[in-house]
Amino acid sequence: MNKKGQEINVLGYALVFLVMFFIGGIIGAFSLPEFSGRFFVSGLVFGVFATGAGTVVLKLVFNR
Repeated sequence: MNKKGQEINVLGYALVFLVMFFIGGIIGAFSLPEFSGRFFVSGLVFGVFATGAGTVVLKLVFNR
């Protein structure tokens, strides 16, 4: 059963992901060389690391 604060927490992570996705996409569009999907790729990387999911994956991979 979900507690009341969990829904707000998920919504907060979703909003942070969306904002950082667009910020990362704009940064990637200006800084990366020309290739198809650079806005999406850089936005996805920014969004994943902004929510903390990327850090968890890196810890799992490199802490053996």
